[in-house]
Amino acid sequence: MTYDYKEKKIVAIVSNELQPGMAMNALGHLAFSAGRYSDQSMMGKEKIIDSDNKAHTGISKYPFIVLKATKDEIKDIVKQAKAKNIFIVDYPQEMFDTGHDDELVAALSKAKEPAITYHAAVIVGNAEEIKKLTGHLKLYR
Repeated sequence: MTYDYKEKKIVAIVSNELQPGMAMNALGHLAFSAGRYSDQSMMGKEKIIDSDNKAHTGISKYPFIVLKATKDEIKDIVKQAKAKNIFIVDYPQEMFDTGHDDELVAALSKAKEPAITYHAAVIVGNAEEIKKLTGHLKLYR
């Protein structure tokens, strides 16, 4: 089965204000969630068998790019992606402020969208749509 490698993409946007450890923590949570909840057509083979007959878990068959942005840019991208119904996983301040999922659910249930600060997000979908939202951003280094 063939596919167009450039048709879709996965883009992570991480705040340029986060320390590296916090950025990697956010990215890890987002990537894990995006892989679980996005369209399964984004994934490659479930298992890849090497020449020693050892299995390796498959990965995304589309590009995964990590970009940097300000918190305001991330907030704007989150808002636009949601308005356009583009699959997005966001990482709000409450993720850093809470210790476990129940606390996060309680904190976000009290938060109002205009006041939420986003530190990172992962967008999955059509490459052209994602480029319109993130094409102005630089690679995370």
